[in-house]
Amino acid sequence: MLPPQVNPCLPTPMAPLPLPLLLALAGLAVAAAQPFFPPPQQQSTDASDAAALSAVFQRWGLRYGPTVNLGDPCGTRDWPGSFARNASVGCSCDGSPVCRITHLNVTGYWNLTEIPPELFNLTELVSLDLSNNNLSGSIPPEVANLSKLETWHFNNNQLSGPFPNESSPLRNLQSLWMFDNYIEGLFPEFIADFTNLTDLRIYGMKLQGPIPKQFSNLVNLKYLMLGDLDGANSTIDFIPDSANLSILSLRKCGIVGQFPSTPPTLPNLTYLDLRSNNLSGQLQLLLPYKSSRYLYAGDNDFSGRLPAEFVQPSLALDISYNPFINGLLPNNPTDRKLSLNYIGTAIDTSRAINSENLTLLNCLHMKECNRKYYTNAITSFAVNCGGKQTIYSDPLPIRFDDDTTDLGAAGFHVNTSMQWVVSHVGSDPFRESPRFVNTSQVILGTDMPELYQTARTSRSALWYYIVGLSNGKYTVQLFFAEIVIEKPGKRLFNIDIQDRNIKTDFDITKEAGGFRRPTNITYEVTVVNSVLKIHLHWNGRGTCCIPYEGAYGPLVSAIRVFRPESPNNSPPPARPVSAPSNDDKRRGVVAGIAALCIAAAVISSSVVYLWWKWVALVKHPNA
Repeated sequence: MLPPQVNPCLPTPMAPLPLPLLLALAGLAVAAAQPFFPPPQQQSTDASDAAALSAVFQRWGLRYGPTVNLGDPCGTRDWPGSFARNASVGCSCDGSPVCRITHLNVTGYWNLTEIPPELFNLTELVSLDLSNNNLSGSIPPEVANLSKLETWHFNNNQLSGPFPNESSPLRNLQSLWMFDNYIEGLFPEFIADFTNLTDLRIYGMKLQGPIPKQFSNLVNLKYLMLGDLDGANSTIDFIPDSANLSILSLRKCGIVGQFPSTPPTLPNLTYLDLRSNNLSGQLQLLLPYKSSRYLYAGDNDFSGRLPAEFVQPSLALDISYNPFINGLLPNNPTDRKLSLNYIGTAIDTSRAINSENLTLLNCLHMKECNRKYYTNAITSFAVNCGGKQTIYSDPLPIRFDDDTTDLGAAGFHVNTSMQWVVSHVGSDPFRESPRFVNTSQVILGTDMPELYQTARTSRSALWYYIVGLSNGKYTVQLFFAEIVIEKPGKRLFNIDIQDRNIKTDFDITKEAGGFRRPTNITYEVTVVNSVLKIHLHWNGRGTCCIPYEGAYGPLVSAIRVFRPESPNNSPPPARPVSAPSNDDKRRGVVAGIAALCIAAAVISSSVVYLWWKWVALVKHPNA
């Protein structure tokens, strides 16, 4: 067979390309078809922002390790800190090589006392948190430079002066916390123009009412907490109809007048606090809020019958000190735990379980405490607040009663046998707060350390009533030790005895000279109606969040009441020493002479012995 003929006019066929080369060429073709992106640019902090932050931190004396570069704070990804003490920065670059500081958080530094002017050069700030420091002075008008702020928290400081009108341009604000300061003046009306607000907290300061009616425009609010206002009264019509509002606290706002017959529409409300105002009207006007978890309406002028719909385990209800509220307390089954405080009302408890134990309450809102309401006239009282029964000798035994009944978010306990009542109202709206606190750490500086290792506490108010005291003068001793909050100035509360204020902004840690140290208050009082009333109450000041949310309000370790002339209050008298008789004198003389004779004999014998030894040594020196 002849070989195939090759046409000389055709090109010689190429040898096939190797497979690796073909794959490489295909990859180049695909890459060439893709769009080209330049390499990412190196991002760095805006020079003016970095300079401003460096100046602020330098004035505050804040120091960091090698991981933090204040020359380029936006390049720092790991800012050291904790919930209680934190200094950190957040930035926004938006694809630009220059990043701007948008978030600044400096909280929990007790040594920070001033607001540096350089702070207001950080004009791109969206969030500024300076809470829980020790900042003082007034808020500078340059705050107007921070018009992009959405979050501004400066609560729990020592700031004073008026809230500056220069703050009015901050209409992007969504969260404003300014409680627990000394800011004074009229309630700032321009806050009603901050219609983006979802969280507003203003209490524990020196502001004057009224609350602007234009607050009804703040329909985006989810949390509204106002309180501790003096000056002109307010009316309730500033509350907006809102499907967003879940927490509404208006404690001690000077609100007067009738509660609206058509109450504000608040379908998602879970917490309502109207305590310590002068609101009036039928209690049933509050029925639209019966689905809330907490409803505090105590210390007002509400009237009418207690609606049965309010008495349910899912609702903590306080209607105490509304003397015109009446009706019957429903017969509550023993397996239903209620959180209900109705002390100081005219409610009939005859149908209640163990109603015979509640007759003591009749003494708490009457000018005269009828003898039929208690068993014995007493002259002393002692309770270990938040702890078990404890007995100490001083020098006679003193029994401090057990006080471990959990009162829930609102309630009271009657100790019929010992004739005392403890009452409590208050709960933190954001956290289930403890009603008792304790420590296993030793409390130094006292011979009764166990007494200070437990305490009863409240987010709002505690009352102790001692019933059946014989009229006359008494000494009241209050025992305290701070076992929760380490720093002074972070738990402040007022103390009243017999409706008379004896301490304002009482600070346990400051008075005791440190954490876990005991301190006592002694006060003389006269009882004229057989009842002694001790009231400890929060006035909006002190920490909200350290070491945990709800760590504020009154705290007491023990209470003791006794007559000033009580033998338990003084050391035992010395044994009487009578004048010696003549026989005693003669016996004393004889005993004295005998003692002298014995002493003389001993001395003489010693002299003779020493003389004999000396003679022996002279005669026999080598002996």
